[in-house]
Amino acid sequence: MGKRLRIFKSPWHTAHDHDLIEALSPIADFGLLINYTRRWDDKNRPLPENTEWVTHYEKGRYDLVILNIDQQCSLPGINKAVLTRQMKDAVRSVDADVPILFINHGTPVYPENFSDGTKQTNYVSEKLKKEILDIVDGNYMVVNSHQAKDDWAYENSRAIIHGMNPAEWPCSDIREPRSCTYVSPAGIGDKYYNRNFLMMVMEIMKEKDGMSHQWIGTPGCFQPKGIKEYKEFLSKSLVYFNPTFASPMPRSRTEAMLAGCCIVTTPEHDAASFIEDGVNGFIVPSNNPDYAAEVITRLLKNYDIAKEVGMRGRETAIKIFSRERYRQDWINLLTDLKIYEQ
Repeated sequence: MGKRLRIFKSPWHTAHDHDLIEALSPIADFGLLINYTRRWDDKNRPLPENTEWVTHYEKGRYDLVILNIDQQCSLPGINKAVLTRQMKDAVRSVDADVPILFINHGTPVYPENFSDGTKQTNYVSEKLKKEILDIVDGNYMVVNSHQAKDDWAYENSRAIIHGMNPAEWPCSDIREPRSCTYVSPAGIGDKYYNRNFLMMVMEIMKEKDGMSHQWIGTPGCFQPKGIKEYKEFLSKSLVYFNPTFASPMPRSRTEAMLAGCCIVTTPEHDAASFIEDGVNGFIVPSNNPDYAAEVITRLLKNYDIAKEVGMRGRETAIKIFSRERYRQDWINLLTDLKIYEQ
């Protein structure tokens, strides 16, 4: 095994950062930049032991710099865009040689701000792609789904799909007859998360069958005080609905699969590569709220079927989204980039 790596980065997405840092704990230590834009959310995930807080980049101390980016970084005045640019400039001002790697958490879909030449089928903007890839500036880029890699069409990139520890996600044998969703109520854009689609599904379920769908974290719905409550709620929920359109490999969907929820999901970003409709989950079109509402409602009325499909989905998630596979994917990448020697 090669020497232990030192990696410099900033907090960005606490759950993603936690799983990455934990996965690489056998081979790497992380210096996390103290800043007032992106902070660590202790209620979401504990800070791994292989980290330390630092105030700046020191030349010669690190083997790799990881920077974070998404489509919002195309807006120069937004705080996280400033953070990414300033970190890159600060590192390069003192160190021309240290490898810089970008993790791109998003996709080139942002129709609220980039509608140039956008095809209504996929909403990918060539202008947005250029602006983000100009920031990446030839450095290597990791993306979160194979569709995201295709959409960015950036040669110097690789898809690494997240991986989790199933032992951290309890799975209750008794489920409450409820459906739920956990997507951000704000940020990036409505089409990215498909929020309007979600709200239409919720409205149809309420009007036709009097059923309330839990949009976790929003007013009138379940409000977890921390990660423990969130995990317990998922572990006892029967159905989880993922409405997203352009979010690459939604983490909350995988969490729900590991918790044994019966997954109803839109097909975008690789879903069909691990969900077999009606076997270990259900796939619904991302533009047909009546059909999605019907599927969710039918599952809530058929407890045994929903539970059985959810358990098969959990078995799939344990195989596909393992932390061991995720760790090895990263080690393989760092080896290919000659940053680490296995």
